[in-house]
Amino acid sequence: MEPVVVTAAPVQPTERQAPTAFATEIDPAPYAAAVTTVTDALAESVGVSVRRYGGLGAFSTVSIRGSSANQVQIYLDGVPLSRARNETVNLSDLPLDSLERIEVYRGTVPVNFGAAGLGGVVNLVTKTPSATPESQASASYGSFDTRKVVVARTQQVQGIDLLGYVTYLGSAGNFGFLGQNPAAGAPVGQQISMTRINNAFDSVDAVLKGGAALGSNLRLDLTSETFFKNQGVPGAADPNQSTNASSSDLRALNYLRLTSADALAPGLDASATLYGIYEGLHFSDPDGDLGEGSQDRHDHTGVVGGNVSGTYFLAAHQALGWFTELSHETFNPSNDVPQAPNEPEERRLQTTLALQHQAGFLEDRVLIVPSVRYQYVQDTITGSLEGPGRPTIPAQTRSENPWGSAVGAQVRLTPWLAARGNIGRFERTPNFEELFGTNGSFVGNPTLQPEVATNRDIGFVADTGPYGWLDHAHLEYAYFNNDIQDLIVLVQAHPSFATLTNTNARVSGHEVASQLSAANHLRLDTNYTHQEGTNLSHVFNGAYFGNQLPGRPEDELYTRVEIFGPVGKVYYEFNYLSGNFRDQVNFQQVPSRTIHTVGGAWNATAALTVGLEVRNLTSNQISDVSGFPLPGRALFGTVTVKF
Repeated sequence: MEPVVVTAAPVQPTERQAPTAFATEIDPAPYAAAVTTVTDALAESVGVSVRRYGGLGAFSTVSIRGSSANQVQIYLDGVPLSRARNETVNLSDLPLDSLERIEVYRGTVPVNFGAAGLGGVVNLVTKTPSATPESQASASYGSFDTRKVVVARTQQVQGIDLLGYVTYLGSAGNFGFLGQNPAAGAPVGQQISMTRINNAFDSVDAVLKGGAALGSNLRLDLTSETFFKNQGVPGAADPNQSTNASSSDLRALNYLRLTSADALAPGLDASATLYGIYEGLHFSDPDGDLGEGSQDRHDHTGVVGGNVSGTYFLAAHQALGWFTELSHETFNPSNDVPQAPNEPEERRLQTTLALQHQAGFLEDRVLIVPSVRYQYVQDTITGSLEGPGRPTIPAQTRSENPWGSAVGAQVRLTPWLAARGNIGRFERTPNFEELFGTNGSFVGNPTLQPEVATNRDIGFVADTGPYGWLDHAHLEYAYFNNDIQDLIVLVQAHPSFATLTNTNARVSGHEVASQLSAANHLRLDTNYTHQEGTNLSHVFNGAYFGNQLPGRPEDELYTRVEIFGPVGKVYYEFNYLSGNFRDQVNFQQVPSRTIHTVGGAWNATAALTVGLEVRNLTSNQISDVSGFPLPGRALFGTVTVKF
């Protein structure tokens, strides 16, 4: 027979996992010729906000649709990076160069993740090994003595596919900023030019992968990711910076995964994963500069777990997906300064079972996707936790049974236009820090209830092209409305310490994302997010009721214009972030800001690329969090060689 060629646009992985969800896939490739981090890539995504506590390498967090940072679950190849101690993951510690893509699920979460974040999920997907041998090396240097080196190699050895990525990133971080005059008697609000001190860091991340086919439809893969960083911690800049505080972090993540496509049964795709994670954090503040008193902390976390997931194609246009996971986590804290109280071990046992049914009607023009998720979470603190002037938290074990359900629908109105919407219930169990934490002026609350969110969204997705000079156009709009019951917030319940309580909140808003490519040489990306986060708390006789939730800017706009061709590319980026409050009283405010970035890359040869980028072109003095300045104008150059 004559061959038949069928041409169609590929279905994106996020669409396969959650066909009705509003999700974004971030391609790290455009960042290859720049000193860019996961923080920067996520900040340019619709519906996503990041908060930076300083410049490159400083602590950074992510928010999706106005969520708090610990309401977003973060994964590496589906293996959880969020910890029971505190789900907040430092974005600056995550690899970028070794990634194939970043998946961002907003509001609705597919079943193939162990825990569904109330705000959503970020999944970092590493590159797969290639049988074709290739090596790559790049070196970058720029402002504030910033240095970056990446070395990569992929090849096949005796039927085993291998991939290795090693990334070094470091900086002196000694940028200038305007800060409060620290001189005695200086007027309040008087600002002078200052330099960020004790802000240097060095980090190394290594990703090693190996895989082999065990049969025509069976494959075994092993992945190891190791990260180490040592850095100074200057703290807030007003009026003084810490000169001696420092931290170091070591993370080792390993997993073994067996995947099957039709090997076990016709129409059955399945995978089984075993993983182990170790993380050790050392924080030193010998002079007590950061307000917690003298600190010499050594915190160790260990996780072992495994999961089994799969999809069974029942019939035409029908598929059943499932996910089950069991994990055990231990947290061993200690503070080695004299007279520091002993801190007991904390443990979490967690099981998850999730089911999802995808039903298509009218040749898949109508999709209905219901899902349900159940978890059992058991938290244990093995001894009492006490401190001077604060209540004692006794040894105890508590368990929760968080559950959730969701349903999504999509109607394809035309071949290029689809309307979709989702509604779901999601729970988050309080973490160890919220339940048991006793650190400085903060005390945990073992009586906290799980946070419960009802997430709703509706909108449309349109794709068209090629058509004439238009190569491709994508337009997406979503309206979301989320109600959070028993939201966990910090309140000053006692003159000498603060604690946590449950309250309510509502976050609603609009998301617009568009991508356009034309004439084989022009690309235009634009994202706009408007959100309104309202505090519905009744604590302190409703003193905060109706206030804007802190740390959630109402408006964010990102635009990138790129002209590209065989010889290289030039681009311009514009970021606007509206002002927002950093406290529940809505008294302390972070001002709005605009950032301009220009850059380009020259393909000198097929194997050599030279890149140049200028960030914050107008040297705008900015801050995500009041008291933590961000750099002004910065210049970075990168040379990349492939062979």
